[in-house]
Parts: sequence; structure tokens; C-alpha cells
Amino acid sequence: MNKHLNIFKTYAKGNRSYQLENDLTRALAICLQEDALFFHEVLKAIINDSALYNKLFEDIDGDTEIQIEIQKKTSHIIDFEKVFAVSLSESVMSNFWQQTHNSEYDPVCDLVITVNDILIVVEAKRDNINCTAQLYNQILNTLKKQGKCIVSDKDAVTPVDLNWMKLMAIAVKVASFEKTTGNTNRFLTDFIQLVKGHNFRWLPETPIGSLKGKNPKSIHRRIESALTEFCKNDETVEKLTYNDRLGTTFSKGWANELLFKVDPDFGDLVIDIYPGNTKGQGYGIFHKEATFNDELHVDNIAYPTRINYHIKLMGQSYITGLWLTKADFKKNLYTKANFTKYTGRVKKAAWPAIENLLDEHISSEWKVKCNWQGKILNSNRSLFNIAFGYHVSIRIPFDKLAQLDINHNDITPLANLVESVYKEFESKLMKEKVSV
Repeated sequence: MNKHLNIFKTYAKGNRSYQLENDLTRALAICLQEDALFFHEVLKAIINDSALYNKLFEDIDGDTEIQIEIQKKTSHIIDFEKVFAVSLSESVMSNFWQQTHNSEYDPVCDLVITVNDILIVVEAKRDNINCTAQLYNQILNTLKKQGKCIVSDKDAVTPVDLNWMKLMAIAVKVASFEKTTGNTNRFLTDFIQLVKGHNFRWLPETPIGSLKGKNPKSIHRRIESALTEFCKNDETVEKLTYNDRLGTTFSKGWANELLFKVDPDFGDLVIDIYPGNTKGQGYGIFHKEATFNDELHVDNIAYPTRINYHIKLMGQSYITGLWLTKADFKKNLYTKANFTKYTGRVKKAAWPAIENLLDEHISSEWKVKCNWQGKILNSNRSLFNIAFGYHVSIRIPFDKLAQLDINHNDITPLANLVESVYKEFESKLMKEKVSV
């Protein structure tokens, strides 16, 4: 799944910086509408008055009416007794009652929520713009349409500085709780990804250099933010959005993903790639029987490459496979001749030939490892696809990550590391044998 499948991410190549403000507001409104727990927590944070909140919801048989709208004119707002004026920006809200923006017109409010006779007006900004004066003027005109005055009816108005950091802290906590209970909400998770892609600083994260202990979950979050930043700066690379792995697309024909994971015991960053994972990818490796370099240089530091082997058997999906080291082979199986003759689609009549080939080249109990009898011979299959692939990885120590990532508001050093890793895998991992 790529970034264009995010519910809130429109398929457009251009810079939507102006439209982004509306995108964020619309996405927030939909999340409030589609995730009751998230709406509950946001509403509590805004009202911040347990007595008033309980009055709204303590009667299970009560008729509480809720409405969520975007881009609503003040002239269309009616019947309220109390109003909450909410600033949603990266900037801190100024003193609401010191504003002097008293223009009388019919402004459009970004987000309007009504709960019975309580009105919540939210003014959202995509960056560090202070929107207090604009919000003040919206409330002034909203009250005026009701025949009220913002000065004499001051007690009916409560300014609230929500800001994006507070809102996203709520969103992350709710999403984490929902994930823990097996009730993940797609709207909320996609909203978080949309916001993170715009500004990772709005999400609660601890820089790796400030972690107390090697916390793999916290490290993973920062690596994900670095990947997001790298992909945002390089339009040729897309961040993977699969739930079970973290990584990016890859430009070379011999692999389609570069994967990143955090060692749960040591906090090291492990980067994996699987060249030749399909027959098609294998052509990029075996056409000249390419080999891999023994080390890659990232930020002028040499990291040894760990090279293992993965023989993969596929049907409509993954069937089974073999994870092997060099010591598992009697002789070299990964040759251009073997690739050409044996990989790809294998019909049932040719299975004995594959069995003999692997018997001839592999010293370990390969049939037991991949359950050859159960997964292949005793199956109802008439064919499978086989690929001779590799598993190549490097490991960057936790201490190096901690040294780079020391400021929550600056993901650049970590993003630069990711870029350096990507470019090194792209240009230096493969070396071709010289023909003689």
C-alpha cells in the first residue's frame, strides 16, 4: 500500500500548501465523526469542565444533539448559550480578550461543532501563524448575529488554545489504545499519517539521544519520522505503509524494497534488502553473475554487509522458503546457468528435478526446514514459482543513532542518515564480476 491510498491524501503531484489547511480541517472533522473515542477525548480537552461535560452526557436516555461542520458562515450559526473559541495552530494563542480586530462581516469558520446549546468554533492553521485575532473576529460576528455583544456577553465565551501538538498527543494515545484493544480505526491512523507527513514535530516523540534506555518502540517512531522526511524530500522514493514492515521503495530492478527495523535487544538500526526475491528481480543479478560488496560506507563509516540466501517458493502467495548461510551449501547453487534453467514457474512434473538440485547443492536438512513434504509434495498444487534470492543487511549501532538524533524539532540528521543509507545501497551494494 502506498501513500496515495491514505484516505485523506489526494492524488496530486503539485504542492497543495494552500489546500493543505482545508485538507487537515476536513480530515479532523471526519475523524471526530468516525471515531467516537477520539471525539470524546478532544471534546473533554476543549470543554475542560467536568460538571459541564457530565451535564451533557450523564443521562443515557438524554437527547444530546451533536453536529460537526466545516466552512460554515457565522450567519448560519444559531441557538447557543455558550461558545468555546478554539485556536488550532502551531503558534501559541495570544490573549484573546486583548484583540481589537472588530470588523463586521460574515466570516467563514473552519470547523464548527455544536453539542446541544454549546458552540465550538475552531480556527485551524497549517503552520506557525497566530490565528487569535481571526478567531476573535469570528466570535464577535457570531455573537452579533445572535443580537449579543462580545464585551457584555464575555462570560459566555471561553478561549481555548488547543494547538496541533496537544491535539496529536490525544490522537496518538487514542490510536494506541485502539490498537491495543484490537479496534484500530483507519480514519484516525490515516489522519495521524497525514499530519506526520506534513510536520512530524506535531507528534509526541522523544529523540533517540534523550531516551532512557534503548526503547525499540520510541526508536522505531523516530526512524519512521526520518523516513517520512526523506521521502518528502525525494519524490522518486515512497515510504511503505504496510503494518508489518517499515521501509521505502527501491529504484533498482533487482529489489523493490529497502527495509528498516530496530533490534529489540540492542536498539541498533538494521537495514535489510532482498535482491532477487522474484524471477524478474533475478535477471538484474544473474545476467552477469553480480556479487555484493563486503561493506557499505554511511557518513564515512564502513559497515560490513551480512550476506545470506533466501530460496523462496510462491503460489498465489508465499508458500515456504529456505533461509541459508554460505555454510549450508556443498557447492555454489547461485549461478547464471542454474538461475536460467530452474527458477520461475515449476510444474509438478519438474518437482523431482528441483529436489535433486537442492539435494546436490545444500548440505543442511533443507526438506525439514521448508516442510517440503507437507507444503509441496502433499499439497494440491500443480505448480509453484521458485526464486534464488539474497538477504543482505547492515547494522548501525544505537550509539550512532543517539549521537545524531538529539533534538525533537530537528529530524534532519536522522533523515540524512536514511538518505545516505539509501544511496549507498542503490549505488554501491552490487558489484559485477569482470568478464574474462
